[in-house]
Amino acid sequence: MQRYFSHPLLKPEKLEYREYQAKIWETCLKGNCLVVLPTGLGKTVIAILTAAERLRLHPEGRIIVLAPSRPLAHQHYQKFKEAFNLPEENFTLLTGETPPAKRGNLKARLVFATPQALENDLLAGRISLENVVLMVFDEAHRAVGNHPYVFLAEEYLRRSRSPLILALTASPGSGKEHIEAVKR
Repeated sequence: MQRYFSHPLLKPEKLEYREYQAKIWETCLKGNCLVVLPTGLGKTVIAILTAAERLRLHPEGRIIVLAPSRPLAHQHYQKFKEAFNLPEENFTLLTGETPPAKRGNLKARLVFATPQALENDLLAGRISLENVVLMVFDEAHRAVGNHPYVFLAEEYLRRSRSPLILALTASPGSGKEHIEAVKR
């Protein structure tokens, strides 16, 4: 008999239960995390579960999921919409293709964006990080040097009233130094 994750904000029988995902999810709720799992083992499921619980704990909060490309941001947008039991207006996708006029005064609780779009919106004052209760960084191994992920993480930790970072990657880097840089 198949088992599924159960959460009040998620559709029933949508996410198949995996014990290792449950344990990682439990850890992610305790503090900022870098989750390193090979492709296909459910990093997105862990992000969905973490987002659902953060929204339950912070009903006025917002989640931002970042992905380095428009297709990947759109993929996350679709996966979260399929899993969450929330109306359509709770989801929005922000990429360079979204006109700036449509990116301000967002009502959505779940925002999916490319880091460049979010950085531009933040610098232009179109978005606030104050009520963001979870920021997910997909392909987190990019979060070094001058990549927008670095700026966004610093600003998020500085501006949010209740910050939590979930960084996801299948390949954190080959050397300990690079992995430490990503974690920082």
